[in-house]
Amino acid sequence: MRTAQRRYPCLFLLAISLLFVELNPALAQTAGSASQTTGAGKEQAQTGKNEPVLILHNLCAQQSNTNPAAKSCETVVTRAEFDNLVAALDPAMPDSNRLNLATEYARLLILSEEARRLKLDQQPQFKELEEFTQLQLLERQLVRALGAEAATVSKDDVEQYYKQNATSYELGSLRRLFIPKTGSAGELAQAEEMRKRAAAGKDFDSLQGEIWSAQGRLTDRPSTRIGPVRRPLVPAAQQKMFDANPGDVSAVQSDDSGYTIYKLESKTTIPLETVEADIRGRLQSQRLQDRIRDLRAAVMISVNEDYFGDLPKTEELAKHHGMEHQGSHLMPMPNSEKQHP
Repeated sequence: MRTAQRRYPCLFLLAISLLFVELNPALAQTAGSASQTTGAGKEQAQTGKNEPVLILHNLCAQQSNTNPAAKSCETVVTRAEFDNLVAALDPAMPDSNRLNLATEYARLLILSEEARRLKLDQQPQFKELEEFTQLQLLERQLVRALGAEAATVSKDDVEQYYKQNATSYELGSLRRLFIPKTGSAGELAQAEEMRKRAAAGKDFDSLQGEIWSAQGRLTDRPSTRIGPVRRPLVPAAQQKMFDANPGDVSAVQSDDSGYTIYKLESKTTIPLETVEADIRGRLQSQRLQDRIRDLRAAVMISVNEDYFGDLPKTEELAKHHGMEHQGSHLMPMPNSEKQHP
């Protein structure tokens, strides 16, 4: 990026652009339609590395010469410079998102130059924000680096995880019979009778229809079919049915709303090749989280309760402060440390 006088420093601008990309959903949702209308990939191939891809006319560094007749200057961004920005923000950014980034980048260049003219970059608050943003950028770069390390997952690792979590990849189809509680006498006995008929092979849809008719319900009766669905994705009561054999019917289960009876119709195991990519992603994510947790666990954090107020209970830390469950440990600051120079 060049102007008639000088090159802009980019650290803080880059940080704001980065936060925009992360927090602006519109930028992330434009991939599809824009790529079909702009032909970004073809046009990029025809653009040289040093050719301009973005020119901001009448925008340059603040000049001492205020003569209105003076020739206006330009801010030029070449393809190489813009590609470097994309690589820094998101190496996997779709081509269709580049125009969105370019317009946002131009907006930031324009407004930041006005901020410099007003000397806002010389205020103490700006320096604090610059330092804080640098911490955020360093964290992002570290996560990228650690993520690259965690990305190496062998086939043996995948197979071992698959075997150790075999039940998570069970796929089953269930039938469910629901008898709403009405407060009438003998409801449990009626539910037990329904269970016997279900175990004898009576169709669940027919039984559900009988229940609805007997209670005078006019609304459509609930479906009796569940699945196919994976074991971890259903409530605990339904998960227990995965331990049964196809055709088995559960005991009558009761809760505040009514009685429920389940039947396992079929059960199978999802092949490893079908879930290999999912397992690989899980292992990569877990390794990254473990690495970050280990880094944080090595640091104890003393908190001055005179300033922040009393620390919440441990179980509240994970929910409200995101610390304990990530490995960091908070503790009240003793009086001896409060006098720390």
